[in-house]
Amino acid sequence: MDNLTNQEFMEQVEESMVKIYPKDIVKGEVLAVKEDEVYVDIHYRADGIIKKDEMSEEEAENPLDAFEVGQEIDVYVIKLDDGEGNVALSTSRVAGLKNWKKLVGKFENEEIVEASVYGSNSGGLLVKVMGINGFIPASQITTYFVKNFKQFEGQTLDAKIMSLDEKKKRLVLSSRVLQEEKLDEVWEKLEPEAVVTGKVVRMVDFGAFVDLGGVDGLIHISDISWERIDQPSEVLNVGDEVEVKILKANREKNRVSLGLKQLQEKPFEKFENEYKVGDVVEGEVVNLLDFGAFVRIASGVEGLIHVSQISPEHVEKPSDVLNIGDKIEVKILEINPEERRISLSRRALIEPEKPVQEEKKAERKPAPKKKAPQREEAPSQDSFGSNLGDLLELKLEDEENTSDEE
Repeated sequence: MDNLTNQEFMEQVEESMVKIYPKDIVKGEVLAVKEDEVYVDIHYRADGIIKKDEMSEEEAENPLDAFEVGQEIDVYVIKLDDGEGNVALSTSRVAGLKNWKKLVGKFENEEIVEASVYGSNSGGLLVKVMGINGFIPASQITTYFVKNFKQFEGQTLDAKIMSLDEKKKRLVLSSRVLQEEKLDEVWEKLEPEAVVTGKVVRMVDFGAFVDLGGVDGLIHISDISWERIDQPSEVLNVGDEVEVKILKANREKNRVSLGLKQLQEKPFEKFENEYKVGDVVEGEVVNLLDFGAFVRIASGVEGLIHVSQISPEHVEKPSDVLNIGDKIEVKILEINPEERRISLSRRALIEPEKPVQEEKKAERKPAPKKKAPQREEAPSQDSFGSNLGDLLELKLEDEENTSDEE
């Protein structure tokens, strides 16, 4: 082996060194691993060092587990001298550069990406996509107005890339675009009379809101059950999956009216098939008014006892005799299908029945008729003549007696 001068040796060493520049991506070998930094041989006159803040999120959590001595890795050259004679390196920027190229491809192909929301400001949401910082403007978060952006922090949203500038490291995304595309598909199914499945997401005093796949519909309290209820929570719970009927759908106003009871058998029709006029049923008093009492006699079916049918005795007000919640037996007086009305009577069960007469009315003997006063018979022509002769004889006798006395 030829003897080399110091100058020649240094020249050979210099020639063996890899020429690197800032922003280059080079390969290196891990020399040492500490809790907050990693030393790397990049075949340069100085070793490279990776600080914790230049590692990927996974690597920064525990560098001792993420790196091994002798491991070959790709590193990004930040600068050739960090002030202490070492080359400043980064592994997070290597992944970032590779991901930028992937994002360019996704942008060109209009692919969907996942955006992790890590913060927000007055303009919108701060997100990370494949480790790259991005931004979702307020108008592109969702299809409805949003005032509180913090509610999205910690969530992962599906989004599309709206604009991308690799040089300026600018990435703008939209989640609303995807929601609108889904809404188009959902609205096609939301036709009146259609039956759909949804999930109860919110309860209010006047009804329950159901998520139909991106579109919320309302089941008004009057359309939840055929029975009278005071609160939707008497029938439904948040999280319930329900099958509902579309009553009305207006995309312009973004309103959908739903019905739950419309898919159930109508209680009146069921009652009409099972009972008839004259039947005695048990019911519960559910409402008291001045003119009568409403009694629930079957699920979703109520009948009215008019105040005159509550008792055989005179009743001024139904509340004088009955209370809400009373269980009573009643007799069906009338079933009116057209008006969905049922007339009931409690009096018919309380009032004693009149005794049955031994003899039927038809068999009773008629009372004897009074004889009409007899009229004197008009004299016949013969009798009238004889009577006249007698009268003439009497007259002649009176005249003779009168002349003798003179």
